[in-house]
Amino acid sequence: MNATPRRKPADRDRAVARLRAITIGTSIASVAAVGAFAAVAAASWSGSTDVTTAAVTTTTTSGGSTSTATSTATTTDDSTTGSTSLQATATPTTTSIGSAHATSGGS
Repeated sequence: MNATPRRKPADRDRAVARLRAITIGTSIASVAAVGAFAAVAAASWSGSTDVTTAAVTTTTTSGGSTSTATSTATTTDDSTTGSTSLQATATPTTTSIGSAHATSGGS
């Protein structure tokens, strides 16, 4: 049966140096790719200056308690392409006014 020959410290040093070179090369390539992507994105979209923001407030009354929710929406008009897009904010703000009652169920 043949045994695998024992590796030398020089082999390990070469492997670590190779791994370091691959890591540095990958880092440089990723920074260059991000820069190229940013340049293409900046060159292909000029942006828009027409923005309209609207707020919607909803009030709900239930069982003597009043709840108010407010959300905003932004409309962008791109005059270069003639298209309009509507984007709403993710989370509305909710305010509750009134009395609350909690029961623990104990006697």
